[in-house]
Amino acid sequence: MVVKRGLPEDFKQLLRQLVANGQFRIAGLVLHTYCRRIYGVDEETAARWIVAYFRREFSQQLQRHRKQTAEAR
Repeated sequence: MVVKRGLPEDFKQLLRQLVANGQFRIAGLVLHTYCRRIYGVDEETAARWIVAYFRREFSQQLQRHRKQTAEAR
């Protein structure tokens, strides 16, 4: 069982800055690495947590990012 500790404030600030600068993918990679190392979860669990976090904290930016990536294909 994983104990919910939340993210440190400086880490949240880093993610906000990356998303604000349009580096959504980098923010996802940083958060994925953090979840894997700190919480010791597997790839699938970390990926689910990232999607849930971005939906909760950056829903508009996530929608814009998904729209841009869909248009690029």
